[in-house]
Amino acid sequence: MLLFDGTYRLQRQEDGPSKLGSKWACAWRLRVIDFSKRYPDVQHLRPYAVVATQTGKGIFKTTCAESLGKRICRDFNLKIDEVLWIEHYPNEPALYVAIFSPKSYYESEIFYTVDWRPIMPNELDAIRPLMPEIEDFQCP
Repeated sequence: MLLFDGTYRLQRQEDGPSKLGSKWACAWRLRVIDFSKRYPDVQHLRPYAVVATQTGKGIFKTTCAESLGKRICRDFNLKIDEVLWIEHYPNEPALYVAIFSPKSYYESEIFYTVDWRPIMPNELDAIRPLMPEIEDFQCP
């Protein structure tokens, strides 16, 4: 069910020395979940979930979806419209779900706007068995 469970890092550009002394631009704790492996007889509207948690390391102050979403989807061969994208901020006892909307197109590339909403109870129940650290979380 877990396709990936670890730290996902974005490497810095190789155009000069790093100002922060690190070769990584940002790092996120990432879980990529395939719901179809757990329930193969069920057709899922969103068969995958990406759960990203900030590590506090790196230069990006935006969300993982905004800074790395397209890259993560490319690296794990996911289609953005088949992914339930969830983010957790360690200082907040809440989870948020991203809604991706196409904003513009350039050749074969699509650029998205990202809006956020609180996680719904059924979404929380779907990921809770794989994330013991959110056992006490409640939906707003």
